[in-house]
Amino acid sequence: MRLTQQIIKVGFRLVETGLSDGTSGNISVRCPERPSILITPSARDFRLLTERDLVSVDLQTGEAIGRRKPSSEWRLHVAIHRARSDVNAVIHHHATWASAVAVARKSIPVLIDEAADIGPIPTAPYAPSATDELAVNAAREFANGSNAILLANHGAVVVGRSLAEALRRALESERLAQIFVGAQSLGGAQGLDELQVTVNRKFFEGYRDAENYRPLPAVSSDIAGPVRFEDLVSYGFRAGITFASLVQHLILQRLHKVRP
Repeated sequence: MRLTQQIIKVGFRLVETGLSDGTSGNISVRCPERPSILITPSARDFRLLTERDLVSVDLQTGEAIGRRKPSSEWRLHVAIHRARSDVNAVIHHHATWASAVAVARKSIPVLIDEAADIGPIPTAPYAPSATDELAVNAAREFANGSNAILLANHGAVVVGRSLAEALRRALESERLAQIFVGAQSLGGAQGLDELQVTVNRKFFEGYRDAENYRPLPAVSSDIAGPVRFEDLVSYGFRAGITFASLVQHLILQRLHKVRP
């Protein structure tokens, strides 16, 4: 599967799992053959994305190339990719539980065995959205070795060696945030100690499928090319799903209003 197709698939997965309402959050992937990233566009529903909607951003100059504007958080993604050469994918989401912990400005310790490879999840200092300050704050945390962080009063950001790893960590960060809130309400979240984290990290490094960490495929040369038939089919399919969901919602809303 082409890298561009992987981004589309992950965007759809974020919506399916409730980490995005469609337009919230953003995804970027490092391009293997040049110093740039591919990033999702601004204000574009993940369910309607095509490969041609993705935007290339130069990691050195910040220059964007594409038919759409890059995500408003492109500075955040560029700063993280610059800070971590081992990172090939970044996902930023605004899911409920992670955002709740971010608003409380707490940090999540390693609470369960399978979270050992993520490590503690710190909360970066507050900065307004889409600013250089936010990008600097986040990049500083990742430069210190974090694989997932919270942005104060904002949301979560995760990184990975691949999109598959970043997606797993995005889902896991939301689960960990929910576990943390629940444990705190029951008297306090008790994290694993350093030795326990080390043992579990080694175990899961061998346990998880190494296929997820193979080198990134080349970027599709069709991004800025003519619209292909499969793009039209894919777009029509996703648009149909979105329209059907809207109609269902309106019908249920109407039935609720007229219910005696």
